[in-house]
Amino acid sequence: MRNELAAATMSQSACAPRPPRLSRARRPRRFDVSSPVPPSPRSILGALLLTAALLCWGHSARSAPDGSPSVISVERYASEKAARIVLRLTHPVRFASAPGTATELYVDLQETTYSGLHAFDVGGLVRRVRLLQRGSELRVALDVSEAARHEVFFLPEPFRVVIDVSRPETAPRDPPSGRLVERIALDPGHGGSDPGATGHTGIREKDIVLDIAHRAAPLLARELGISTLLTRDSDVRVPLEERVARANAFGADLFVSIHCNADASRGARGVMTFVLDGSHDHRASDILLRENASTAVASGEFGAFLEQFDDAALVRRSLTFARLLQRASIASLAAGYPDAVDGGVQGAGFYVLAGARMPAVLFETSFVSNALEAERLSTERYRQKLADSIVNAVRAYRAGY
Repeated sequence: MRNELAAATMSQSACAPRPPRLSRARRPRRFDVSSPVPPSPRSILGALLLTAALLCWGHSARSAPDGSPSVISVERYASEKAARIVLRLTHPVRFASAPGTATELYVDLQETTYSGLHAFDVGGLVRRVRLLQRGSELRVALDVSEAARHEVFFLPEPFRVVIDVSRPETAPRDPPSGRLVERIALDPGHGGSDPGATGHTGIREKDIVLDIAHRAAPLLARELGISTLLTRDSDVRVPLEERVARANAFGADLFVSIHCNADASRGARGVMTFVLDGSHDHRASDILLRENASTAVASGEFGAFLEQFDDAALVRRSLTFARLLQRASIASLAAGYPDAVDGGVQGAGFYVLAGARMPAVLFETSFVSNALEAERLSTERYRQKLADSIVNAVRAYRAGY
């Protein structure tokens, strides 16, 4: 694999397919070279019946008059191929999928109330969401336009019940040799009011990772012929639950969330790559708190919840790509930065990876808290090498390594 790539820019193709229709925020940028047939959805949780244990942390959000948990908002992210419904609540609740029909899917929230609009238009795969109070139980009914499956999980602080809807899975479409990679979602972390980690020189994580994504996207399109979506294309804040929703709607074959690391010791260095896994070690704890924007208790409960589910094939592919990305990063940095530290591949319960229907990784490019790496991240050459590593890893993954 090469170690050097010239910086490249590319304008969006005039004949590129339209971005997936989203019901919130601005449309993400696309670098397209073709209009490939979207891949079949794949599940990261792989279960239709999920029940969340009540969590032990407190919530400051308002409750219903009787003190029971209450839904305070219903957020919808939709496309023709996939949809995500996010219910924000005042308190943790128990929930489960209920038997549905060919045209309706159900999720029941126990001991939950709701006051407000009881029907919301969505569009695409999910036509409408309806909230039906049935005694102490709140039923969420999803009217679907065709046969679909749904999966449910939660995100804490604030507590959210996330419902992902997709078409039924079909057999993998990989070619006889190698792996199918036609679409990629690059996710520059943080943005807008959330700067991410800040280095002692004043460099901000949100700026660095957006620049790396802008360097990688046109190379993926020009050199590999891959259509690429950026979950954010400017300095705007995109909620964690919306990022992977955009990737799912896009039908991405890979999802790469790009970040910079930080550590209170200021001495920590290195490049790390993470996959979604509830059994993280202590080294990932501080990273989880920062990237999840949550407490240790919340991240721990979410991690324990993840351990109940395992899509072995998807986990295996995520690990394969993570190892290739880690290896490509060190190889790319070797010319010019031979002292680059290999932090390895690790697993942790990152909220941004939850629900991804494709192999998904979180790429911690370097430590902005370290003086040496912060200085390097400030240079175009170093950021270009990190972008090159993403391209090289995708190339190797597609080739079947």
